[in-house]
Amino acid sequence: MESPTQSRAVSAVAHPDAARREPAVGSSPSIAGKLSIAAVTIAAIGAIGVAAGSLTAVARTADGTRIPAVGGATLIAVVAALAVPAVAAALMSRWPAAAGALLAGAGAVTVGLCVLDIQLWTDPIDANRLELFRPATAAGITTGPGAALILAGHLGAVAAGALGLLTVHRASHADGHGASPDPDAVGRPAGSRIGFGLTAGVLVSAGALALALLVRPLASNDPVILVRAAIASDGATAIGAVVVAVAVLIVVAAALASTDVAVAAGAIGGAGVAALGLVGSRLAAGLVDDRLALGPGAVWGTVGAVLLIAAAVSIPVAARRREQRAAELSVAGYRDRAVARSTPRETVGRWHTATGVAGICAGLLAGAGALLPVLTVPDPLPAPELPATRVVLVAAALIAIAAVWLLMSEFAALVRPVVGVLWVSVVAAVASVAQSALAALEIPGVGLGAGSWLMAAAALVAVVTGLLAGFAGAAERDDVDTSQRVDPVRSVVVVGVLAATAAVLAYVLPLYRGADGTAASLERFPWGWDAWGQALSAVVVVVAVLVAVHARAARAAALLAGAAVVMACHLVAWSLSAGRLTDPVAGPGVAPAILAVALLAGTATLAGYRNPR
Repeated sequence: MESPTQSRAVSAVAHPDAARREPAVGSSPSIAGKLSIAAVTIAAIGAIGVAAGSLTAVARTADGTRIPAVGGATLIAVVAALAVPAVAAALMSRWPAAAGALLAGAGAVTVGLCVLDIQLWTDPIDANRLELFRPATAAGITTGPGAALILAGHLGAVAAGALGLLTVHRASHADGHGASPDPDAVGRPAGSRIGFGLTAGVLVSAGALALALLVRPLASNDPVILVRAAIASDGATAIGAVVVAVAVLIVVAAALASTDVAVAAGAIGGAGVAALGLVGSRLAAGLVDDRLALGPGAVWGTVGAVLLIAAAVSIPVAARRREQRAAELSVAGYRDRAVARSTPRETVGRWHTATGVAGICAGLLAGAGALLPVLTVPDPLPAPELPATRVVLVAAALIAIAAVWLLMSEFAALVRPVVGVLWVSVVAAVASVAQSALAALEIPGVGLGAGSWLMAAAALVAVVTGLLAGFAGAAERDDVDTSQRVDPVRSVVVVGVLAATAAVLAYVLPLYRGADGTAASLERFPWGWDAWGQALSAVVVVVAVLVAVHARAARAAALLAGAAVVMACHLVAWSLSAGRLTDPVAGPGVAPAILAVALLAGTATLAGYRNPR
């Protein structure tokens, strides 16, 4: 094994200019270094405020007695808050940009925690902040001084994150930022430098964490503590959870696009630790308190946060090993052999295979979930049938059949755009089932069956399939000539706009009506899970049309054909699930849905004959 000195010598011999890109160690403090010191100081003060607030009276009873918290939950929240400035302090002397990124990632997530803190004043009984207080009665709960300390501490973490982001910006102009033993890797995004497996793992972990923040974290047998899914909650709880979920996704996306792997690792690690303080405390509360039980939000949220932290630790090591090996092969004269082992075509093939496997798994999970009991009811009552599961079966079959073709290299590039939009049919169909199932849970004795959990997993895997299809498309573009611009054809644009408009109208208006209700639509507020699924479908179809206008002929036709199938899957819900209503009739959404299917198919035909490239 070569020593670090020998490794640097090998890199310097192969690429003399790479040595100049290495950061100087022991130089005078830079502006980025001074900014990181200020950011760490503010973060430390904020973390101490959070710790002090957690140990004092966050909430009180009517007679002024402090309401205690769940001890294990408090411990995790405090440790997570203190860990961020502690790790940043250890990094700032040698890697100020990584320290700044760590604080920036944590600060972005903490914005959502600040919103959650507002619930401590507006309606503390529904805050469900068990790491701060565990109410035994709903009568006369008032906010104590600890709540103000916690909010101030979280605001300090946000301010430290802003300074951390400024630190990263200043460091990006310094010599050595994004340095690598392999000159070919300098300036490339971290997502491509750490390899396919680790990048996919980070994306899946972030997606799992974001979705877990929106579902029910715990189940309660205590009438005082009512735990609902964040997306079904009111006020600050719902908004704060959404802000945390969006912050995690934004931080991960920005980190993978960064040209410095240390910055990427710091940002992902900071977001993971900050999120762990929230979801990990819920997990601890569910394990410690006998009147609480774990829900999917606490379990999968904690798993996602822990995996993000583990990935952050692995990112610098993985990138360094890959790039050091590339540099050594270059010195030995084996660059051509290395390239031969990993050609762009082979890379595209791996993305296609991963997308195909994920799509097949999504289809199998959705199909199995639709066939198994969705709800459990007390004996001797029969389990109710939810007609929406029939649409799930259709969507499951469509994505599984399409994904199989991705495993065959001669068809993969043509089918990939179809899978890139078909995933939303699974998510929308599962959302429709979720709306009915969650309404049934209000009945005493009714619970979720195995089918519900399998369909929830299918929706998550379907989202992952869509992400992988996007990465496969990006990899395909690396293997084709994109120097010549594809100009939109007027006929494709006109018909495509009409198709997108018809599709939006089809989702806005109800597909069917009955004597005792109507199908989901976007014209009534607040939206339920089924309406959110339709909104997501509308966005995907519109984006597909916009992308197809500028895409190459074969890809554009496949993308629009996939969008037409998505609309057809929505339309078939009229005949498959309208039976849940009494005397169902076609609604105003049927006509634009039929028109959208026809126009999308026509646009696909026009795009396919536009240009044979």
